[in-house]
Amino acid sequence: MNADELIGSGLLEAHVMGQLHGDEATLVERMRTSDARVRAEIEAIELALEQAAMAGAMVPPPSVKEAVLARATRPGPRLEQSGPMAPVRQGADVPPYWRWLAAASVAALIGSAYFNFRMMGELREVRQQLVRMEDERSVLAEEMQVQRTALTEANNQLAVVLAPASRTVELTGTTNAPQAKARVYWDEASQAVHLAVAELPVAPEGKQYQLWALFDGKPVDAGVFDATGRVLWSMKSVSGAQAFAVTIENAGGSPTPTLETMVLMGQV
Repeated sequence: MNADELIGSGLLEAHVMGQLHGDEATLVERMRTSDARVRAEIEAIELALEQAAMAGAMVPPPSVKEAVLARATRPGPRLEQSGPMAPVRQGADVPPYWRWLAAASVAALIGSAYFNFRMMGELREVRQQLVRMEDERSVLAEEMQVQRTALTEANNQLAVVLAPASRTVELTGTTNAPQAKARVYWDEASQAVHLAVAELPVAPEGKQYQLWALFDGKPVDAGVFDATGRVLWSMKSVSGAQAFAVTIENAGGSPTPTLETMVLMGQV
């Protein structure tokens, strides 16, 4: 059992109340010696009980003080008194209100200690609930941040699709990938190019897809991408294009397209 578990177990309060024995008492004493937090918690409990006892203490009436002073100053029996001495009866000279006051004080102390013990347990439970609530709040904040990021990305994608100067180019599959489909969004004003993959098999290991812009029969590298991982890929800017094509190249791209591996093609 570590320090946090021991503090939250309620054993420290029972130890201060003298209710622990055996292994549990040994464990508390050992942790009190070796761990500063346990020692501080025990001292806090002892201080709380002491304050509760002082707050619940009863002040005897002034008549009690006068009776005690009168009894203390009363002259004792003379040593030379002759004759048999009467037996001393225990408690014979103790006024009844003293016994009542002592019993009431003990009862008040026990009641105060029990009340404080209960209150400290409830306080510890409240602290644990606050910790759990703080953890839940942190998780919720992280989830909200993820949602904000996703919303921002969706808005950016929508802005690309709805841009007034954006031209949409449908790419269809070749004989190498008849089912392949993709769409290029080309903003002629800003020259920005975005690619949305609708259907495309995963590239072989060590390979990547590469987008090309064809202008006057010459291919221009528009960047590499993967078939998975994103909804919309931001590619390299293109100043002019009459068509777009996609080939399979070595990872990292190629300076010239491998026409034998072409999987997508589309006219602007």
